[in-house]
Amino acid sequence: MKRTALRHDLATDIACVNCDRPDPDSSLDRHLWCERCIAVARHRAKRIGWMCGAVLAAALALWIYFVQQPSRMLIGGWLGAVLATFWLGGRAGMELTYGILRFRGRPQ
Repeated sequence: MKRTALRHDLATDIACVNCDRPDPDSSLDRHLWCERCIAVARHRAKRIGWMCGAVLAAALALWIYFVQQPSRMLIGGWLGAVLATFWLGGRAGMELTYGILRFRGRPQ
């Protein structure tokens, strides 16, 4: 019984590897990041990801407008392709950015 109490006292605080703040080990993830650092990284990845999606959608819209020169009859299909590019590019950009931020592991 004394061993478990001793182990519990020794393992109460572990520092986050990103911000170096001591947190209880139950609130750290498997990469030993605290919830605050994860939230900041996700927010930053979301912002950068949607910007990537917007750039991809704008590039596609310009290509459609200047190269394809669509007729007004099929404009809904082209608009759907641009919106799908925005959404898929944004989501892919978010995941890639989040992975890069987690891999680099710099303080926020």
